[in-house]
Amino acid sequence: MALSEFDYWVAQNNIPEQFAYGKGWWEYVELIRRFAHKFEIADVRVVGHYVVRTPPPEEELPMPAVTLAKTGVEVALKWDFGAPSSWPREWTVSIRRRSPYAGPTFNLFDPSSIFEGARRGFRIRARLRPVSREPARFTCELVDAWDVATLLRLVLHEP
Repeated sequence: MALSEFDYWVAQNNIPEQFAYGKGWWEYVELIRRFAHKFEIADVRVVGHYVVRTPPPEEELPMPAVTLAKTGVEVALKWDFGAPSSWPREWTVSIRRRSPYAGPTFNLFDPSSIFEGARRGFRIRARLRPVSREPARFTCELVDAWDVATLLRLVLHEP
């Protein structure tokens, strides 16, 4: 098994055991690894960094924004579980595909939602468009990991 750029980032930025919200940090790490395994993605890269500021006991957790790349599709993910302003949509997902995504969205997100500027942790301004305006390159916000997994299943298959 080859180590990814993401694995190296995790090793270099591992948080101290005494962090009360360390479980959330590790849940994100393990979830990214599960997505990579489930969707057979070997290319997991870190494309940005951000800090999750948690509710009391207040902690600052370093987090990576990552991309999962598979033949013709790149998906950038970010989970901000500490920001009350992002609740209930804690996940930001950017999609770039060779072909436009014309399939259903199952109300996972608002296809006309417009994003103002870059999201914290993403250095990918060009992708912050709604799917209704550019279905091959869009960004959306999702509620939970189940929604992320569903969207991955829908968009990772290029014709």
